[in-house]
Amino acid sequence: MKAVLAVCREKAPKATIILMGIFPRNDNAQNPVGVMPVINKINGNLAQLAEGKKIRYLNINDKLADKDGRLYDGVTMDRLHLSLKGYQIWADALKSIFTELLGPPAKDDHAPPPTGDPSAAKKPAAAG
Repeated sequence: MKAVLAVCREKAPKATIILMGIFPRNDNAQNPVGVMPVINKINGNLAQLAEGKKIRYLNINDKLADKDGRLYDGVTMDRLHLSLKGYQIWADALKSIFTELLGPPAKDDHAPPPTGDPSAAKKPAAAG
């Protein structure tokens, strides 16, 4: 991870890197929280790589699971991959960091429609 961060710093020295903790998972039916000690150890190591200014560490596991690592209802689809609810929790946690770094969101959203939006295909192409 140190090498990846070094390349990121080299390629974009002014960028702020948000280093995310590994999310909890309960996908092993025989031992649903068995992997959590490993995840917690890795997350502890990741946190040490962040100096708090240009490399930020964000761990949202307390919003996804209880203190033992058991996932809260509805945050994943299959005890591994985030659901819409899980992604919203992640987005909400990132929002305050993005607002701090970039300022408040614009009043009007000028972004083009997402490529997965079926209504985008129905709009006539601009003449050009």
